[in-house]
Amino acid sequence: MKKIFFGILFLLCLQLIVCETTTMASSQIEVETTTGKVEVFVPKKETGHLKLEIKSKLQVRNYDLMKGSNHFNLLFGDGNYTLSTFQSADGKRYKRITSEVFSVQLKKETSPYLHDIQNIIINDQVSRLATSLSRPSYSISQQTLATSRHVRQLLKYDAKKLVTLPARYLPNNSDTLRTKRGICYDFASLTAGLLRSQGIPTRLAMGTAKGIKGYHAWNEVYIDRQWRIIDVTRDVTERTTTQFQKRSDYQMTLDY
Repeated sequence: MKKIFFGILFLLCLQLIVCETTTMASSQIEVETTTGKVEVFVPKKETGHLKLEIKSKLQVRNYDLMKGSNHFNLLFGDGNYTLSTFQSADGKRYKRITSEVFSVQLKKETSPYLHDIQNIIINDQVSRLATSLSRPSYSISQQTLATSRHVRQLLKYDAKKLVTLPARYLPNNSDTLRTKRGICYDFASLTAGLLRSQGIPTRLAMGTAKGIKGYHAWNEVYIDRQWRIIDVTRDVTERTTTQFQKRSDYQMTLDY
């Protein structure tokens, strides 16, 4: 009887180990250590709520993971990064399922701001539009303003959308181009996608801005070794020609 009991116990333990190993191997993480680009692939068969934690020294970012390919960037400069995935059945209590350490040495400090990420989608439609707007004779400053002004002329602000958004809303640049409407988050995402497609390092910044109620999104573009602010939403709502904004009018709390 004891032999049968321990035999069953052994098989149960073995099954748990196999299940744990299968779960841990299901989400694949790839990191380009010279550009700061991260890709996490989640299979369709995966269940529950999934999150990615990116940690370097005392700095931490957490992101929701969707099924399929997810893209992120490493924004804390050179050094060691710990990337961990977490899973939850109820969306409240999370368990770590994988953890990997990567040593990052960026080509340039602005490299992470040149590729597509979860909330800045760069697909064929965005790339084609970016190419049509590109002018080889323009300086980075001129190209930035020309692209931003095109977005301003193309889009209208959708105040109704702001009050109906889900908590985990992410912009979709294809939808924004199709509807030609959106909120600040949509405007900043599309502008960032277009400028990054042209090889211009661009942030999607979030925080507060003088004269604007509530949380806000805008862009910061790397020009002549400094980050310059453009705010397409302000240009659309105030019907002004796009110009670089004053740094003192903006307080960034988060960037992508």
